[in-house]
Amino acid sequence: MEQKILKLIREELEKLDPENSQAMDKISRRIYPILPGENDQLIETFDYLVSRGDWSLFWLVTTWIKKKKVFQLEYIPYYEKWLHNYIKSWGQCDVFCYRVLNPMVEKHPRLFSKVLEWTESSGTYVRRAAPVSLLESGRSFRVNYPLEKVMLVVESLKNDPEYHVQKGVGWLLKYAYLSYPEEIYLYLKNNVNDLPRVLFRYALEKTPREVREELMKL
Repeated sequence: MEQKILKLIREELEKLDPENSQAMDKISRRIYPILPGENDQLIETFDYLVSRGDWSLFWLVTTWIKKKKVFQLEYIPYYEKWLHNYIKSWGQCDVFCYRVLNPMVEKHPRLFSKVLEWTESSGTYVRRAAPVSLLESGRSFRVNYPLEKVMLVVESLKNDPEYHVQKGVGWLLKYAYLSYPEEIYLYLKNNVNDLPRVLFRYALEKTPREVREELMKL
């Protein structure tokens, strides 16, 4: 079954431009009806496709996971395996977080312990996944997690040497400000000398202009 689906996807990819998101959406819709209906078989099919190491296949799989809502707790070993072994760029990381990891960690609060483990990984994009997975993606982004948990991730990664991890932390703070404006304002004000400048600038992007100007002068 997995090889048949892979063959069909490859045929569709040859007809359409995989760099075009509308074309990819079209492929997703064409293949969707023939995917296995039972979740255990479905996740095995997805694992087979992801293990090919092809970004187009990974993109399609994450789309189908979100559409089918395959967010059962028993599938986190697959999702962690993919995170550790197949995420090779910040773009892949973010797509995976929006479509799969965020819905998982919001649905299953016990997975926050996994998020904290990711902050200690040697993999750059595993560490980036820790803050980005706390962002719910919709028409915009929002942070639904309790502030104390958000700050555990921020404190763990605020001095990370990798640029893309710093940006991820800044991004989390940027949208956490919308949920916790006073607390994030005070955190940024009191820690201005302890935060990398790129992280600090990203964190200010959703603050009012007067707050941004005040803090940038510190």
